[in-house]
Amino acid sequence: MEIPNYSGKKVPQGCGEILLTYDMLSCIMLSITSRKGWIVMPSDTFFRLPEEKRQRFLDAAWKEFTSYSYMDASINRIIQEAKVSRGSFYQYFSGKHDLFLYLLKTLIATISQGFLAQMTAHGANIFEAILGMFDLILWQSASPREDLPQARIGHLFRLNADLEATQFIDQLDLSTIGQQTRELLEQQGCQIGDNEVQAVLFFILAAGFSNLLAALRCPNQQDLFREQLRIQLDILRKGLTPPQERRTLIC
Repeated sequence: MEIPNYSGKKVPQGCGEILLTYDMLSCIMLSITSRKGWIVMPSDTFFRLPEEKRQRFLDAAWKEFTSYSYMDASINRIIQEAKVSRGSFYQYFSGKHDLFLYLLKTLIATISQGFLAQMTAHGANIFEAILGMFDLILWQSASPREDLPQARIGHLFRLNADLEATQFIDQLDLSTIGQQTRELLEQQGCQIGDNEVQAVLFFILAAGFSNLLAALRCPNQQDLFREQLRIQLDILRKGLTPPQERRTLIC
């Protein structure tokens, strides 16, 4: 079975399930408005560890979660690799779940810094920066260097089919970054009402993350999902542009 998508092409069912459809957007919106997000923090004991020991533990955790799915990941292998006792592990984290979520939070923070660099490279054009970040993550996800954040995100998504875009979006404070996004969009000639800021930001993030996940999980369809992302961002950009300015965009 093949499922059509925005680009006008078709993809196999395994990839098509990740396409951003209106039904999926409705589910994501319901999800993001009904969750409080992950409240995950290692113990003070973990932060008081010597830097070398703390980094060794994190490296061991990353090695485990980028080699096995979450369900198959083993605390035993992590503590053996990190050379810590099981008792010490539970002094740092309450369990595997909290450790996994903490790693995702650190990954998001690192990728956010990369996005700021893309914003600089593309003259604060948020639409071009999103496409640039998409390209960068896909390029570096194929790198043999396992310590690269982009390589790690690629492994996580390929190993965990149930890892969703909303699990990343939930970690972002939309109310805080919404105003910053609004200012960037208005620099591109867009107009956003006060009550539209978070919704617009959500749609941008949903389009970016959903297509990225699909591209990481279906490497032979990466060009298709990039084009789909470009089309979605262009539709959003034109929809936010006043009619008198839209003629310039079309020309």
